[in-house]
Amino acid sequence: MNSPKTTAPTPLTSLSVGRMIWKQWPVIGLAWVLIAAAALTVVYRLENVYRAETLVLVESQKIPESLVASTVNAELQDRLATISQEILSSTQLRKIIEKFSLYQDLQQRNTQEEIIGRMRSDIKIKLERGWSRNQPGAFRITYTGVNPETTAAVANNISTLFIEENLRSREVQAVGTLEFIENQLQQAKKSLEEQEAKVAEYKQEHNGQLPEQEQSLAARLERLRTQLQGSQDAILRAHQNKQMFESAMEAAEASKLSMASAGMAASLALNPVTGAVTSGGQPRRSDGLKKELESLRVRYTDQYPAVQLIKALLIQAQKEERSEAEEQVPITEAWKRNNSAKPASAVARVSPEMAQLFAREQERITGLKTQLALAAKDLEAREAEHKQILADIYDSQGRIERLPIRQQEMAGLLRDYEFSKENYKNLMNKNFSADIAADMEKRQKAERFTILDTARVPEKPAKPNRPILNAVSAALALGLALLLGCAREWKKNVILGEWELPGNIVVLGRIPDIKVMPPVRPAVTGRPAWKLGHLTSHIALRRG
Repeated sequence: MNSPKTTAPTPLTSLSVGRMIWKQWPVIGLAWVLIAAAALTVVYRLENVYRAETLVLVESQKIPESLVASTVNAELQDRLATISQEILSSTQLRKIIEKFSLYQDLQQRNTQEEIIGRMRSDIKIKLERGWSRNQPGAFRITYTGVNPETTAAVANNISTLFIEENLRSREVQAVGTLEFIENQLQQAKKSLEEQEAKVAEYKQEHNGQLPEQEQSLAARLERLRTQLQGSQDAILRAHQNKQMFESAMEAAEASKLSMASAGMAASLALNPVTGAVTSGGQPRRSDGLKKELESLRVRYTDQYPAVQLIKALLIQAQKEERSEAEEQVPITEAWKRNNSAKPASAVARVSPEMAQLFAREQERITGLKTQLALAAKDLEAREAEHKQILADIYDSQGRIERLPIRQQEMAGLLRDYEFSKENYKNLMNKNFSADIAADMEKRQKAERFTILDTARVPEKPAKPNRPILNAVSAALALGLALLLGCAREWKKNVILGEWELPGNIVVLGRIPDIKVMPPVRPAVTGRPAWKLGHLTSHIALRRG
């Protein structure tokens, strides 16, 4: 006898699920009501949270940037991030909490850091761009709290702190920029003064060799060459004058010797009555000068200094001879005293006229010696001047030759000097602009924050949204109730209908479900009577 084959049940279908719900609807309904009531109670007991919002407008600079450029050029988002760090710091938030007595319910069971973190999470900052990219736009400050009045006050207080911190930070940044530029300006000034001192020292040390003095050096060299030519001519004239005086002195010496050799003393006759001296055919002085003048004219012109001097001496000698011819020179008492003690032969030999002629010649020789000495000194001075002019010429030529080296050295100094000068000039302009920008920040004429819309006391809470929460709670309660009902029916492990039977099982008919009612005792017989219940058309078979 073959054993019957066991077949696996079919998967759960939507009809089975419907059958489960239909069979367990009292349990499902009760569970739904209970769970929904609990959820609605929780939603109802949730604490109201209010939200207050402040709109802060970022006003552009009131003074055109073409006139005054601001030294604070950070982006709005970056500045808001920096200011937010200042406002949302632990110290600042603790002051706000103490000022408005916030989070009193958390003071007992939470630490200060946790409370500050809670408040930091309750503050939201949202940036809103302007219509144009050139306009800074605005930003919103939002604070959430449990008390509507306190929430609005805290939001306005935070907005005020943002405005004050923005003004302070901009002013600090502008003043810091000004101080930095002033420090750089002082250093640039010191560097410029050092460069100026180097240039001045170099110019003083190499004065006369500087590139800008090239024309003056060339003019000086040309002037020295002209002076050299004049000095050479002066030396030639001084040399000629010396030669002239030497020649005149030689002539005077020769004349003196000729007078002595010719025996002029013997040819003179003494007139004892008149005491005058007469010449006895002695050659005159003018004759010798004439001969000397003629000899000089053979070699030189009339403009030659020696020729002019001899001509002057000749004219003077001729005047003296004419005056001697017209008058007799008396014999002085001195001549008599000088010759009274001399022998007669000496008196005969040295007459007064002879003595006078010798004295004149001697005086002439002395004058020529003096003039010769002066001429020699003049020649010596001219030669010294000539040497000095040559030295100056060599010095000027050397300075001109060293000009390229000085020009190269000067170019390096001037390059550093011009760089320092340009740097100092740029820093001066920047310092002036930074000073104006700092004053503009102090007067609040630059970009600033303005409260466009203050936070108002909220009339209704921002959360929780009870209608939505109630709907969600009811839906979740219904889902949990359905799961509970299906789970109860699933535990029975029964076939809910013929659709769950395998396909290889042939259903020939429907077995009625006979329910036996409890027995009813008749009053006559006293024996229980069974009552037949209604029939159902489903098959109640055990699974498996």
